[in-house]
Amino acid sequence: MRDRDPFNEPETAHPRARELMTEAFFWDCADEEAPFGSDEGHDAYYEFRRWRRRNKQKPLTNCLAWIMRGVDLMSYNDDLCSDEAVAQALEKPGEAFLAGAYDMFTLDATVIATCLGQLLDEGRIDAAAKPYVRVAIRRQLHPRVVTSERRREILLAVQRIVDPA
Repeated sequence: MRDRDPFNEPETAHPRARELMTEAFFWDCADEEAPFGSDEGHDAYYEFRRWRRRNKQKPLTNCLAWIMRGVDLMSYNDDLCSDEAVAQALEKPGEAFLAGAYDMFTLDATVIATCLGQLLDEGRIDAAAKPYVRVAIRRQLHPRVVTSERRREILLAVQRIVDPA
């Protein structure tokens, strides 16, 4: 039996995801600015699915900890959204948070797509994981990071669906 693919068959996504994710870009896996359009976002979703098959009852924060290679999740917090932390991530990426594994965009895109992946498949985002997706969104919305007005609109739409998810 093959896995359902919500990007080719949106009707196979959880009904709550379809209710909340109304903009077409949520379903576009070719749009680089969309949550699942970048290689990082697309790969993160399918990695989440593989992780979930092995960890059926585990909370999403366990997946996020796995992504962050065992770093204490509490370190992925609003401090990373400060002007100083963003400047460091942009100007000295080798010294940024998790620099040995990810650049800022890759990590944030992975967190966003992983959390939205749970919404696509399970119709919710675990409450304990929401602070981490909020950090990713806030950091990507930083004026030095957001790449275009369209990207800003996409991130604001993601932000809009996190609480009700």
